[in-house]
Amino acid sequence: MAHETLTRFLAELSPRPRVRAAAGEPGEWRNTYPEAVALAEVDPARPVAMYLTRRRHGTHRFTLVPLDFDAKRVPAAQAAADAELAAAAAAAEGIEPVPALSGPTGGRHVWLGCAEGIPVTTVRRIARAARTLCPSLDTAPLMNAMAGAVRPPGAAHRLGGHSELTAHTVEQAVTALGVASARAEAFERFAARLETMAAAVSPASTSRPAAVLAVDGEDTEVPPSIRQRGPIVRPVEQDATGCPRLAVPWRPLGERAVKGLRRILTNRQNFSDWAHASARSMALAGWTQAEALAVVRDAESSPALEWLRSERQEDGTRAPRDEDETARLWARVWWLAVQDAARMPRRPEDDGHHQDRTDAEAAVADLFARMQVAGPARWGRESGPADAAVLMAVAWLMVSASTTDVSANVRRVGVLAGYTYQTASLALWRLIRDGWLTVTAEANRRAGQARRVTLATEHKCPEHKGHRCAIDRVPETVSPVHPGSDRRRNAAARPPAELPTYLRSLIAHQQAGVWHTLGHHAARTLWQVQQQDRPTLAQITAATGYGRRATLRHLRQAQALQLITTARPRRGANTYAPTARPLYEAGQETGTATRTAHLAAQARVDQAAHDWWASEEEWSRLTRTEKRRRGLRPGPDQQVIPGMGAGARAYPRTSTGSPDHARAREIEAERIGAAGMLAHAQQLAQRGQIIDPAHLSPTGAQQPKQRRRRAVLPARQHCRHCQAAPGERCVTWRGQVTAEWHAVRRTAAEQAAEEATRPTEQRSA
Repeated sequence: MAHETLTRFLAELSPRPRVRAAAGEPGEWRNTYPEAVALAEVDPARPVAMYLTRRRHGTHRFTLVPLDFDAKRVPAAQAAADAELAAAAAAAEGIEPVPALSGPTGGRHVWLGCAEGIPVTTVRRIARAARTLCPSLDTAPLMNAMAGAVRPPGAAHRLGGHSELTAHTVEQAVTALGVASARAEAFERFAARLETMAAAVSPASTSRPAAVLAVDGEDTEVPPSIRQRGPIVRPVEQDATGCPRLAVPWRPLGERAVKGLRRILTNRQNFSDWAHASARSMALAGWTQAEALAVVRDAESSPALEWLRSERQEDGTRAPRDEDETARLWARVWWLAVQDAARMPRRPEDDGHHQDRTDAEAAVADLFARMQVAGPARWGRESGPADAAVLMAVAWLMVSASTTDVSANVRRVGVLAGYTYQTASLALWRLIRDGWLTVTAEANRRAGQARRVTLATEHKCPEHKGHRCAIDRVPETVSPVHPGSDRRRNAAARPPAELPTYLRSLIAHQQAGVWHTLGHHAARTLWQVQQQDRPTLAQITAATGYGRRATLRHLRQAQALQLITTARPRRGANTYAPTARPLYEAGQETGTATRTAHLAAQARVDQAAHDWWASEEEWSRLTRTEKRRRGLRPGPDQQVIPGMGAGARAYPRTSTGSPDHARAREIEAERIGAAGMLAHAQQLAQRGQIIDPAHLSPTGAQQPKQRRRRAVLPARQHCRHCQAAPGERCVTWRGQVTAEWHAVRRTAAEQAAEEATRPTEQRSA
């Protein structure tokens, strides 16, 4: 009887010509099905599993949806109750369930059929929602459209016995799952019903579009340690590069996550666990895979991820990995982290609401308030835009690092501010002199360490005509020349609600290359137009601190580049509104669109050349005996092989023996891939994103997809299909010109080409 049931099921319902057979020997069958066996070669005594999907036109569709209720982890009574619940829900939507007893362990199967096929996303919705309602359900077969399989009725069980139908005969079951099966629309309703029932049991499992629940079917690879967290509660989407990310607002990492990245691990600690925890924190913060990969490649900011950048050698040392290998390893770590983060309980940060600001965010918000109280005159003077831009760049570093004590590398700060490093250095000195910032650690040039700064709480006024205090004093001690800017004496404007988002937009705005032509004072004017709702000339002048003539000049320059337009008047005065034209396009018109990108790439080259020169100075301080003991150094043009430091080469020198710094920068530019970094920076500038030299990569730029050029045949032949005359292109039945050649015309052209070559061949013979 069991053999007849199995044979009938496989012959009439199997969507593929093969089934999966259990591994092992008679009496010792294992619960793995690695071997594919043809239907005609199935051994009735050997457990087999039937595939659930068929593939047409490259797409899998489920023709069978068996709900497998396992009695291994729960009592058999629980599995039976779950099977009854699922069967009742399916019957309510017009789907006839076919229940079966799995075997001697008490497990149950509820078979559902759809001859026309069900989309994979619909079946996964059913599996996730049913899993919430039925703890005994095994969703693995339904989540794997390619290899998912279940033992059909009549198949042997590895512990003895067979799978048996409990409510249908073989004829009835085959008919209910085949010719009389429900349509795909019924399974859509079934999925919606289960999701509604699951939402009533667990509010976090509210229905979401299937497109955001899984990315390209990768959910099939989720390990049990992650799957046991439960259903996905955060939508998963794809970023611009096709990589998965959580659909949550972007925010900087918290202090705990930053400390985890900066921790130096020992050999006794599990590197994979630390990498997963760090990647999960980035995923929860709304980061993309590319943004996180930039942190991985920055050894200074992520010592805990060293195993992704290097691999252990036999002698115990670590050799650098290839960048492609690092990216490949990180892609797997990131995908698992996104899947894990998607299943974690929701928090207020997921909806863009910060429950508590970090100490760094609170300090930067206070800085914003004090800058606004200082008044537009402070930031509208000759050096004001540079001071404000550099202060915002330092604030961005603080928010990104979740600490107010940051390294202020003038080249990096200059790029973030949109200025050269010389201008950024002067502005940083003015901010320290005026009391906005204070130095916590001086720079160490030979060690490659930049000056560290933090927000100042007090300062001593210098005797300088341009000095203007940043922190208020007691009213009696404040002179009329230095009125101060402490918000305790004045009602400060409220800081931005979304501080990281606001800072990100401001940094990208001040980095635009067009300001190298128009001037950064014009950047402040356009920023005020963008932040206000159709401001008038008087409002813009009051917000920027510029005079009427200067403001009008800025507005006319922006109008000439189509960055702003005149809006409808308000009380007789003209108003201004920003246009949708990107700043990059305006920069292309002025010829300075990639100015900041070049500064960023040059900053990386200068840093590499400086590190090389510092190594040369260290070598020069060695004694002659020590130099002889170390041996000859490779030449400056020697390629840096894995395991060899870049500073181990001799520094290039001129014929007179003096250091050749220009040649050193050329060599280092080629070694670090400065051309690729420049392309990466230019793409970021074109997209209006922040250009940070520390996060540039020689392979970060996305290469355009090369379109394969098709061979063009001469249209000298008459087309008998569409009646196209010689010299004309083929047309479709709708009258539109088609790029495809009709077969009859192509054949005629090929024959003509062959005939044209025959006389030549005969002459050569």
